[in-house]
Order: sequence, then C-alpha cells, then structure tokens
Amino acid sequence: MIYTNLKDTLQNKNIAKKVQECIEYTNKNLEELKKLDGGAYDIELGIKMHVNTYETGTEEDKIMETHLKNLDVQIMLCGEEYVAFNTSDNMKIEKIDKEKDLVIYSGDVLFNILLKNEDVLVLYPNDVHMPGLKVKESKKIKKLVFKVPLNEL
Repeated sequence: MIYTNLKDTLQNKNIAKKVQECIEYTNKNLEELKKLDGGAYDIELGIKMHVNTYETGTEEDKIMETHLKNLDVQIMLCGEEYVAFNTSDNMKIEKIDKEKDLVIYSGDVLFNILLKNEDVLVLYPNDVHMPGLKVKESKKIKKLVFKVPLNEL
C-alpha cells in the first residue's frame, strides 16, 4: 500500500511509472474529471479508469476485497471516506471471481485510512481493503479508481 496526495511531488516521482502516469493524468485533467459521470472509461494511458460515486456507509454494507490481476490507484475527487485495511495473510478467502478480478475476504480490520480530497491510495494484490466507510455520517463521495495491470508495472 502507498498513501500519498496529488500534490506530493517528491513521493509521487519515486513510485511505479504507471502509477505516476495515473497521478499525472489526474493532475492534468482534475477539473474535467470532477465533472464526469460515474462509470468506466478507457483512457489514453491504455488502462481502465472508473469514476465511482456513492454514499459512504458502515462495514456491514461493504466487503473486504483484493484483486488478482490489477492494482488499484484510488484518488479522492470530492468528499472523504475511511478505507479499512488489512493484509491477505491475516484474512480468510471467502470467494474468488477471476472474471471480475475480485477476491472477497473475511476477518478483522487492522486499521482505517482516511481519504480526503486529492489523496491517493495505491493498493496491491495483498492489500485487503474495504472502501466507502463513513467518517462521521454517510455522505456522497466521488473518486477515481485506475485499474493498473500488474504486468504493466
């Protein structure tokens, strides 16, 4: 897991090239990206970008997950949420859906990460995460999730 911000140029220039490209793409197009409707987009980087808009909620409403073929580069555009975190070594696999590139886990949350406007969270295949948790009360958020194929890092 890597936690950074769009403005953290020192850290961002020292991470994987494809992750850097996602951050640079967001910085370059930030205002236009904030206006996009929710959905999946193929972008010029040759990867899939999802614009997610949803109400934050409680752990009972969400799942702990990882991905087998892609890492997530999650960038908060508007709002704030907690992302629950643990590692796959500490969790029990409940379901694997290779077609959706999704592994669902059960187990305890190790800690929560607070994502605010322009924060970036990079999640690798062993980083079990549960996004969308409310901070104080449920609120609507908008964030980008870039799906970066592991074989392109």
